[in-house]
Amino acid sequence: MDAKTFWKNFSLGKELNVAGGFIFNGLKAFDSLENFTQEDGIFEFFYNTSVGIERLLKVVVILIEHSDTIDQEEFERGLITHNHLDLLRRISKKHNCGLSNLHNEFLELLSNFYKTMRYDRYTLNSIHSHDKERVGLVTFLEKHLRTKIDYENMLVTPNGWRFKKFIGKVVGKISEVLYNLVESEASAQNIYTYELPSDSKASIIFLGKKYNFFDDDIVWKELIIYLINTDDRSGIFDFIREIQPLNFEPELVNEYLNVFKSDLKKHSYIYEVEEYYQDINDKKKRFEMLELLSNPNVFFNYDEDDYRCEED
Repeated sequence: MDAKTFWKNFSLGKELNVAGGFIFNGLKAFDSLENFTQEDGIFEFFYNTSVGIERLLKVVVILIEHSDTIDQEEFERGLITHNHLDLLRRISKKHNCGLSNLHNEFLELLSNFYKTMRYDRYTLNSIHSHDKERVGLVTFLEKHLRTKIDYENMLVTPNGWRFKKFIGKVVGKISEVLYNLVESEASAQNIYTYELPSDSKASIIFLGKKYNFFDDDIVWKELIIYLINTDDRSGIFDFIREIQPLNFEPELVNEYLNVFKSDLKKHSYIYEVEEYYQDINDKKKRFEMLELLSNPNVFFNYDEDDYRCEED
């Protein structure tokens, strides 16, 4: 295999996996938004999504445009761009991508974010419009969903399922179209750029075509229901039941559940847990016991009379 074929087969394959990871992280950032007051979360959504789709576009461009006869250095210089629509236009010279004005408008929003918005607050003039990415996102959502989003008054608009489903469909359509072009172009060249690790974020996006986290929420909620209600016996169940629970507030359980979907929510309860730990005499032993839970190298043996845990 010559160097150029190796490049398009393996290096671009890794790049495809990276691009899918960024897109996944962008959608996860949007899913984690409680409302549209959270400028840092909106920035995170735009940043990851813009980088992921840009890199995906460039994989397609390379597979379409590259040949043995072109000037390699000049070709590589032509890839130094953050204009998503320009990259799409290069692809559209060969393929009718079937993207609508809605998708083009979103790609333009990503380009504007990456080229200008992400640097705006480094300038003094930003004091006059310091939240361009939020305004851009809200304007986009209000226009296409024909709604009004409030992020300044007391009753702010929550980031509900309607918004998450819409953004998932927009990002998902773009991702699906571009991945299909990667697959078709690579297949025509008898290379395997489109292959992805089965346990990767990219495979969830490109192969699983999952663009929201509704199913993920169902999984952890069903697991909690099972764990709380089951009378099943096993080594790990007996081990967990030996650990004295902390005195969390029962009326706050519905709020506590949010820690399963948000790293920030986990962090927000650290100080509460630390307070409860003040009443624990042997913290070291408790830490050692907690460390065994979810450790893939630990197996809990069980029989009706005894159980023990073993670590590989």
